[in-house]
Amino acid sequence: MVAIGKILFLGVVLLIGVTHGYQVKPRNYDKIVQQQMKFNEEFEKEFLVEHLLYTETGNMSVRLQEMFEYLKHKPDMFRQELDNHPLEYQTTECTACRSLVTTYLTYRRVLNWDRDRIAAQAASTCDSLAILLPENCVKVIDKNIDIFLYIIDNRPSLTAQTICGVIFQSGACVLQDPEFLNWSINVAPGGTPITSSKTGPNRGPNDIKIIHLTDLHYDPHYRTGYNAVCGEPCCCREEQGIPENPAEGAGEWGDYRDCDSPWKAVEDAVQEAGRRHPDAAYVYHTGDIIDHGVWMTTIPGNVRSITRTMELLKQVFPNKPVYNVLGNHEITPTNVFAPSHITRPDFSASWVYDLVADQWSTWLPAATRPTIQHGGYYTALVRPGFRVIGLNNNDAYTFNWWILYDPAYLRSQLQWLHDTLLQAEQAGEKVHILAHIPIGAGTSFAPWSRQYRRILDRFWNTVQAHFHGHTHADEFNVFYSQANPQHAINVAFNGGGTVPFSNFNPNYIVYYVNPQTFEVTDFESYFFSLSEANRNPLRNPLWQPLYSFNRDFNIPNSSPASLDALARRFGSNPAELHRYWQHKVKFGDPFIEEGCDGACLMNHLCEIVTNTANDDTKCNEIIALFREIDDDKWNFEQ
Repeated sequence: MVAIGKILFLGVVLLIGVTHGYQVKPRNYDKIVQQQMKFNEEFEKEFLVEHLLYTETGNMSVRLQEMFEYLKHKPDMFRQELDNHPLEYQTTECTACRSLVTTYLTYRRVLNWDRDRIAAQAASTCDSLAILLPENCVKVIDKNIDIFLYIIDNRPSLTAQTICGVIFQSGACVLQDPEFLNWSINVAPGGTPITSSKTGPNRGPNDIKIIHLTDLHYDPHYRTGYNAVCGEPCCCREEQGIPENPAEGAGEWGDYRDCDSPWKAVEDAVQEAGRRHPDAAYVYHTGDIIDHGVWMTTIPGNVRSITRTMELLKQVFPNKPVYNVLGNHEITPTNVFAPSHITRPDFSASWVYDLVADQWSTWLPAATRPTIQHGGYYTALVRPGFRVIGLNNNDAYTFNWWILYDPAYLRSQLQWLHDTLLQAEQAGEKVHILAHIPIGAGTSFAPWSRQYRRILDRFWNTVQAHFHGHTHADEFNVFYSQANPQHAINVAFNGGGTVPFSNFNPNYIVYYVNPQTFEVTDFESYFFSLSEANRNPLRNPLWQPLYSFNRDFNIPNSSPASLDALARRFGSNPAELHRYWQHKVKFGDPFIEEGCDGACLMNHLCEIVTNTANDDTKCNEIIALFREIDDDKWNFEQ
């Protein structure tokens, strides 16, 4: 996850993470943070002394062993994005980040360790923390070490506090560096004033249908029957062998247990969407084609997987425009999208931009090529009055190490987005925005999110909807005006994912869009039970409707106003919120067996209304209702 030392601890775990979440903070949170910051400072100093002694003598003291044990990552955290980790564990991760980064910065800047010595020691730390098998620790560190060294060598003022503050954005890892906080874009004056929540039309017979596919995560190394309980962040792979217990073997159509998808499952999902919805006008594909085996990714391997997937989309939807965006897994090393001015061949992202500029040209006009080749983003006029913008907001993912090198480079794409929306407004066009990382996620760099929300406040009447992936959860997020948080002004819909990683059933979504306003009026999700499919491996999975949202939740339409009202309803009706959670996890058997108690449901409720890391305004408002609910309403019968 983090610099040098976090190459190991966070460097692996956050390269893997998927589902994001919100953690409701206790009332004494500020006091806890102050105590944790003091603890971190003391732990950080002691760890450095103990680790220096260890590297000098080769003997690990009992105290250093205890400290490593304290920092070890829980295996079940592999399947979750950082902000979905329990708050008490987030504090440990922050401690680990500060301690490891300070130690390795000392080795590089004070003791002048060379690349190979740092890499070897980092691999040893990775092994001590039991993150990966030793040989895979070496591989993932080797993929990231040169980037980290380049960044810290060229940014001598970069501190552990700033590095960990960028990545964690909360708790005791507080970002205070003004260079990372105090940047902005130019926003044009004017626009339609926000005086109320944004309403919209009801679903009609002439609505446009749009298919949303996301997070296919094709694993060319997936093998049926191979180890699904491998102890690493990604299992069911050829090199992990066949387990002694057949019950621990990978299923025919995928596996709940931290595994990606075999090609037959990817193919089946895309073909099912095409067969079932021949009347769909467009397809949105919001990224993450590549698997979670981050220690093994290569440019040639990623090119093969991306090309094979694009060919499938062309075959299944020969007469439909497909609008794609990049996922954080499409690059190698995973997550790491270098600025365009970084031209060093082993760092540059130009290979993936050039690749998709060619692959997407089937569906996009030639005018999109320059921005795709520059940064992986584009805009295209879908039809008169209706425009799509495809962002590459992976550059603002907090595990993109290049933020640490040059936070100001994030301005470029945001300013382009603003300018594009200004032109769309002047032309009377309505816009859908596609982006892989949910803009409201806690792993979206908070200063970037704040600038994005300035843009959205200005163009709330031009942007009609957002479409995201990444989390693998079937969910939505409501945006509120920054000036008046009572006004709901936009919605982001998440397509879930066709991959079961981890504990989900596969799904895709179909939206109904008004042909005049291009607002989403309703949406439906389709899924299959992975357990049932693997019990019947000789036939294709049985896809079925998961929900029709307006009908199942008794709302007139899917406008921001309606979904805001629904979130408030959830706040006073735990049974209804529980049903939303079941749909969100797509009735994945492990999720349903584990259940979701009141604290769990509060987190999911706050996730609906939170748009920027550490902005608890709407969460605090909505859980005030939730905490007043009588205990007798908490009995959920499956």
